Amino acid sequence: MDKIMIAVGIALVFWCIGDAIVRIIKAASANKGGGTVGQRVADLETDLAELEQDLRDARQRIEVLETIVTDEREDLRRKIDDA
Repeated sequence: MDKIMIAVGIALVFWCIGDAIVRIIKAASANKGGGTVGQRVADLETDLAELEQDLRDARQRIEVLETIVTDEREDLRRKIDDA
């Protein structure tokens, strides 16, 4: 199960990196016809903030999955019942 968690984590990191590259290319393509450098920087900062939030969300999901995988079955059942 640890290998699966590592694979999921690596996949999420690559997804975030790929998404960032696509957003940068789209921003560059959209601004070729015009736009100021300041506007491009603002767009990239917005994209970066979104990607950072996506990464935080992905990390939180990985932590939840690790907890599910590593917790004892009865302990996990009690947590679910208490929630």
